[in-house]
Amino acid sequence: MVPFSLEQKIHQVITGKLSLKDFEQWMYQNEDLASVNPDLYLELISFDYSHEYSLKAFQLSFAKYVGFHKFEADLIKECLYSIINRDGDYIHSIRMLYEFYFIGYEFLQKLGLSYGLWVMHAQTSDSHGDVNDIVESYYPDIVYDTKNALHWLESGNIVFKAEKCDLGGFEYDDLRSEDEKIKGYVITTEI
Repeated sequence: MVPFSLEQKIHQVITGKLSLKDFEQWMYQNEDLASVNPDLYLELISFDYSHEYSLKAFQLSFAKYVGFHKFEADLIKECLYSIINRDGDYIHSIRMLYEFYFIGYEFLQKLGLSYGLWVMHAQTSDSHGDVNDIVESYYPDIVYDTKNALHWLESGNIVFKAEKCDLGGFEYDDLRSEDEKIKGYVITTEI
């Protein structure tokens, strides 16, 4: 058994949110890790954290201990908060909405197709519009739609599973009401 706190720290190193040096310090400060999983602890304290190739070796050695599906909601929430607060690279976060939709997260359809796809198109085409102007036109509507998706994740209405779906994302249970599901879809009308 791998304690969640250790799994979370390994995940942070693999995703670049925590340095190897900081992980090593954290590990030595948490003596209870040795009693929970002695074999893994021995593997961790035997690891050489000092070489330039250490990060890649760490990823190869310890990724097997991480249930990445447990952190998928957090990754999506980071993007959603970035969009709401317009902090960090929030334009990249808007683009990521399409990427998340594309890998099978249907609950992000409206965000992915109404906003993310258009940012992606503007960034990759010879369009005459400025990406910043396009993004500016999304506000405040994008905040409303983003808060809906954030609510679904935070309230436990979207629950990720360990299995991968055919499109590359994780399978998930969608526990939203029918009304909430409609809020997440692009509404099309026939002419």
